[in-house]
Amino acid sequence: MNNMNEKKQTENGITLIREYNHCPGRVPVMVPLAYGILCELKKTVKETVTAKPEKDNQSVSIADKYSLSIQEAAEYYGIGEKRLRSLIAEHYNEPFILEIGSHIRIKRRLFEEYLDQATAV
Repeated sequence: MNNMNEKKQTENGITLIREYNHCPGRVPVMVPLAYGILCELKKTVKETVTAKPEKDNQSVSIADKYSLSIQEAAEYYGIGEKRLRSLIAEHYNEPFILEIGSHIRIKRRLFEEYLDQATAV
């Protein structure tokens, strides 16, 4: 004797097979037929979303930029980001500091002039 009865039902364009097990303590299981297709679609979408477009190699070198971010300045001058931030806090009104909204940028040429005159940083 077969313990399971199958019922096919369509909901929102997906055919579902409901299996009812008459054994005590078991819960009915819903198995969508389109599950494999949905998994493949999800995988394809995920690959498409995570693929980033390649940037052009025409980026401006740090030496040619007018202003630098704190990270760029730390890399270019060999000064730690923490020290650069403290220098900015100490010399807030100096002309080498440029505020763009809430972002702080360092004017490269003016900061180099400041460093030329400084004996210690």
